[in-house]
Amino acid sequence: MRQTESNVPILAILCLSALAFRVAGAFVLPNAEEDGYSYVETIVQWSGQLAHGEFRTTDLFGFWLPLFQLAVAIPNVLNGNALLTAQIVSSLCGAASCVLVFVITRELTRNTILACVAFILVLGNPLDVLYSAAAMTDVPFGCLLLASVWFALRQRWIAAAVIGAIAEGVRLEAWTLVLVLPLLQLVSERKIPLVTLSILLLPPLLWLGISYAATGDAFAYFAKRELYQARYLDFYPSRHGFVLSDIRQDFDYLLLGANPVVALAIVVAGGLSILHFIRRSQNDYARAAVIVTYAAGVFALLVAGYVTKRQPVILPRYGLIFFVLGVPLFMWLLQTLITSSKRQIFARIAATIAIALCLWPMNSQLSILPKVAADFRAHREIATTLVTSLVSDARCFADQPSIRVLSGLSPTRFVRSQTTPATARKDRDSFDNYLREQHVAYLVLTRVEDSLPVQLYPSLGFNAGADTGNFEFVRVAASSFGPDVWLYRLRDF
Repeated sequence: MRQTESNVPILAILCLSALAFRVAGAFVLPNAEEDGYSYVETIVQWSGQLAHGEFRTTDLFGFWLPLFQLAVAIPNVLNGNALLTAQIVSSLCGAASCVLVFVITRELTRNTILACVAFILVLGNPLDVLYSAAAMTDVPFGCLLLASVWFALRQRWIAAAVIGAIAEGVRLEAWTLVLVLPLLQLVSERKIPLVTLSILLLPPLLWLGISYAATGDAFAYFAKRELYQARYLDFYPSRHGFVLSDIRQDFDYLLLGANPVVALAIVVAGGLSILHFIRRSQNDYARAAVIVTYAAGVFALLVAGYVTKRQPVILPRYGLIFFVLGVPLFMWLLQTLITSSKRQIFARIAATIAIALCLWPMNSQLSILPKVAADFRAHREIATTLVTSLVSDARCFADQPSIRVLSGLSPTRFVRSQTTPATARKDRDSFDNYLREQHVAYLVLTRVEDSLPVQLYPSLGFNAGADTGNFEFVRVAASSFGPDVWLYRLRDF
């Protein structure tokens, strides 16, 4: 049955359900990846600076765009648990995303039942559940993009631009809105949208200004990321080119996050939107084109980064943004199928089968959850062992932010590759001397691209019985989601 007016009781029930389900995940599920722990370390630092009135604008500069960390650091001044605070903020965004998918679907279809199905698909998506409980930006970014889409569908361009500008401070992919949103407004109103364009240009320009103030180079952020990407490519030589097995894996991972059926729905909706734009149809195809254009902008930037090696690898979580954008389009296509078919019974059967096919990839997503849990246990075991082993004046060399965060030890108790001076990077002897000077008693190692011990000691992290020179093997914690975590003690400490 079509609905033209909002149903407040239904919306209230959906909001409460989404909040309960997503916030519970923040307390139950572990943080999914190392990147999230890097965010947490920044949040801890900024919370301390804010509490003591020492925070400066130049402190925002770093490897990541800063808005998510800042949004978490402010409430964390009171909470004091940066990891949990970040997970709760992310879960709130996950809950809001579920509700936004509902209202966007209903805006497209005018059908509450289909909108509820869309809500359930997102609410129960295992990958979205996992990253809604992670101290990461994927789900908050998706939430902001959905909110911008919602306002754009209602042709409230300034509001869409303001939300889009906030998203630009969270993830770089949102910078495509500088082109996408003004283009949509131009097509809709046939006039140059100077205000919208100005709002969307402001965050990138501010970020370049912050980069210049912090480093003297407006493009230092991109140089910093390019250096990391170069190290990644050197660590995985096949990524320098385009190996078929790598491409197939990246494509499979993207579809795992986006859902193959939903991804196909975006493509089909895009084709239909183009066709009806050529015919100058004034109907729901124009509104579907708004969502398609948002998705196309993000996808174009992702492909450009992949081809130019600025984004050399694709992870399943990158597909989540296409999933939440595509579900309303999927429901819209099902409604189009049903309403345009002369045989309603067959159309409804086909729609039911399509929804069932949409649910099928969730089996593969579910298999990720126990792997993430095992990875978390591995890092927590090593962190716990480290806490019980370190004497009062001893330090640990650990490149893994998860170890530093889960240990609960002061940041001053850790040394890492990023802060190791160039003089200590020349050879093993220089590095060993540096470890002694820093009172380093333990080394935590995972075989990743930016780890100095991995470069200097190729035998570490392979065999517990191998000759490891100055490092004595303590224990290893296996992980099925990432590299195994090895703990070594310096023999002559």
